[in-house]
Amino acid sequence: MISDYGRGSNVRQRREKTRRAREQFMIFVLLLALIPTILCVVLFTKQAQLRGELDTMEQKLERYEKNGPGSGQSGVLPVQTPEPTPTQEATPTPVDKTAAGNGEAPEMETGQQPSQPPVDTVATPFPSPTPGAPESGEASPTPTLAVDPVTGELLPWAEKKIYLTFDDGPSSYTDELLDLLSEYGVKATFFVTGREDEDSLRLYKRIVEEGHSIGMHSYSHKYDEVYKSVEDFEKDFTKISDLLYDTVGYVPDLYRFPGGSSNSKCKKLTIQPFITYLMEHNMRYFDWNVENGDATGVTYTVEQLAQNVLDGVENKKTSVVLCHDTNAKKKTLESMKILIPALQEKGAQILPITKDTPMVRHVKPANE
Repeated sequence: MISDYGRGSNVRQRREKTRRAREQFMIFVLLLALIPTILCVVLFTKQAQLRGELDTMEQKLERYEKNGPGSGQSGVLPVQTPEPTPTQEATPTPVDKTAAGNGEAPEMETGQQPSQPPVDTVATPFPSPTPGAPESGEASPTPTLAVDPVTGELLPWAEKKIYLTFDDGPSSYTDELLDLLSEYGVKATFFVTGREDEDSLRLYKRIVEEGHSIGMHSYSHKYDEVYKSVEDFEKDFTKISDLLYDTVGYVPDLYRFPGGSSNSKCKKLTIQPFITYLMEHNMRYFDWNVENGDATGVTYTVEQLAQNVLDGVENKKTSVVLCHDTNAKKKTLESMKILIPALQEKGAQILPITKDTPMVRHVKPANE
């Protein structure tokens, strides 16, 4: 009896092992069948995502092509270049603008006033700007010259045109600066760099929505990258133009070189190949002929920053004023509370850069 029981127990154990082996085999077969299915689902999902991105890129390309014949440059809306028109343009003598901090102006000894190129410029006609650029593309309306309310005579600076420009933003002070400009009813020009955080994207939009002009100041503002080669310049240009197109709905036709066109950072190349690239893409580049001094390496007071501008514009009919909008330029913001009322009191016209703004360029294109 015991022997039969033992044999029966062995049979049951073998059957149990066989059953477990069969279950494990079935699970293994099921997994082999599921893995390809899961991979197919993942691949189909990825394919759908890529197709959506491709459709978006095709739509963007169509918009580019509609705004300019022969497009194909990402981030650029080309316009046919008209026949050049002879112009008379006097520009400041090129000066080495090696940055002391931002690379926008030469270093100076303490107490020295910023350099003030003495000669005014004359407007140079350029191709029509990117459609949808409200300020850089439209001519400024004929201004009503400011008069003395008592005598009825023109105020002393009524015929002066002042273009306040702010480089390197957006920053933590941009909102306050825009609030201040709105308070005084003033429009300015912002040459911005590339930032893709939510607050910066909001500020790009606010600048445009409030009627200011917006221009490109490179994406990275890193000289060694921007000026390494024309190809690297193009990559940077495309990146900032794409960012602004996606954010504000158009590519501005305004550009300011990091350090200005007379900067000394183009070690292997002169500035001319980069100027040529901008001209081929119907861009206007602006330097400046007045500085507030906030990037000269001199520690000016708020009052001195304002006075630097007042001194600089005094003997000019047209002044493009260089200021900065960075997290380190709180004094620049505060100086506007002195400068703007002082300019308005004298009757000066404070304007954003538009297509009829006289171009101030430290270095002209080689063919001019």
